[in-house]
Amino acid sequence: MTSSHIEKTYRTWSSPILLELKKREHQMAPAERQALEKVLVERRLLDIGNPDGPDRRQGKAGL
Repeated sequence: MTSSHIEKTYRTWSSPILLELKKREHQMAPAERQALEKVLVERRLLDIGNPDGPDRRQGKAGL
């Protein structure tokens, strides 16, 4: 297995788990919620937009 295949498999399995945790974040301690949010932002599972430029999620690269 190549590292890119391993990474893709990891993301495929972990994304639904992270999104389920997001639904239950009200049950978490503040530090746990903050850690979860950082992971979700890093993985781009939360759409926080890009206030300093075009939002990459819209497929308008280079505009």
